[in-house]
Amino acid sequence: MCTKQYKFLDNKVFKQDAYEALQSQFLDFSNFDSFYSNLKSDQAKDDFIRVGSAYLFFCKKGDWHVNVARSNPVIEYFTNSFKLVSTLSIAEALNNKKHIDFFQWLNKKENRNIFPIDDREVLEKHYQKYKKQYGAIHNVKDFFNNLSEETKSRLCKLVTIDDEEIDDIEDLINIIYQARSQFAHSTKSTLGFGDHFHYGKKGKKLVVWNKFKFEYFSEAIEEGIVNHFSNVAK
Repeated sequence: MCTKQYKFLDNKVFKQDAYEALQSQFLDFSNFDSFYSNLKSDQAKDDFIRVGSAYLFFCKKGDWHVNVARSNPVIEYFTNSFKLVSTLSIAEALNNKKHIDFFQWLNKKENRNIFPIDDREVLEKHYQKYKKQYGAIHNVKDFFNNLSEETKSRLCKLVTIDDEEIDDIEDLINIIYQARSQFAHSTKSTLGFGDHFHYGKKGKKLVVWNKFKFEYFSEAIEEGIVNHFSNVAK
């Protein structure tokens, strides 16, 4: 029964939404329901349905529509740009590490020997170290590192740098996250996803997206969501 404390717990409508979002990872609804039932706590069950439902509306079926007379209502690179921001937000939010800001990090017991900080260059080095541990992209990398080796390999093959396949999922996430940030911070549309080849740059190196359909990325996200809650169930 749905309670005030848990909005999504055992709610049949939201549960169906979550199944529609994540069905690529389950044989059928019965298999999905068994997975849900085996989650250890009401909190985990509520979170699972909440995340699945949010993923359905914001990402999997969350096409961005425009109301402009001369335009199609859905433009692939527009909608993929918005979907990418939403999708990576979900991946980031599923990280279990408690976030702390830079000031809190500086004052952690193990970091107290870094004082005094003599100049801005030294401060910047510490800030870069902090970002590697607690930055948003770190959380996203953790999410993708927990995917199966098969999935990571399949994704990496969809992008090359100077004609060389990427062999580390973190290198791929750096490229994808940069595309996300360019849209989020400067409204530069994400062009790499789609049934086409796209050419870009990473510094002076040529980056080629090889028919990287957003559906491929979505399936990896769905695997990652289920992996996250599989670990919760243990």
